[in-house]
Amino acid sequence: MSIHLIKLVAQVQSLEDYAEIQKNQVFDYHGQPATPCWTRFRPKRADEILREGGSIYRVIKNKIQCRMKILGFEMVEQIDGKSMCMIVQDARMIKTISKPRRPFQGWRYLEPAKAPEDRGIYSAADAGDIPPDLEDGLKEAGLL
Repeated sequence: MSIHLIKLVAQVQSLEDYAEIQKNQVFDYHGQPATPCWTRFRPKRADEILREGGSIYRVIKNKIQCRMKILGFEMVEQIDGKSMCMIVQDARMIKTISKPRRPFQGWRYLEPAKAPEDRGIYSAADAGDIPPDLEDGLKEAGLL
């Protein structure tokens, strides 16, 4: 069973804004397009996450809205001599069914049973997609 991570996206107003930021950070990671996610410490269960094919779920405006498959964890020394962990994410963003999530600091482990279902790969054409608030209303009405 996969173990996942969950982390807030700070100072971003929408999934579209986050996608634009990610698009500008793409790099090659062992022949695969990837984007970085920075954190202070490497998760103790990193090997398990990689072995089981875990993802990092992202919280935007108090809702889990997307995930990216985790490709690796790299410790990188910063200019000040301190190390940071780069969570290497697949550049393809997968939209999820919006799920409320309270703010928290850092990252947390997310068990598969608590992870929202996927809605498909994000593309720029999705910018006119259903806003999360409207999506919540449709789910409550049983229409989504």
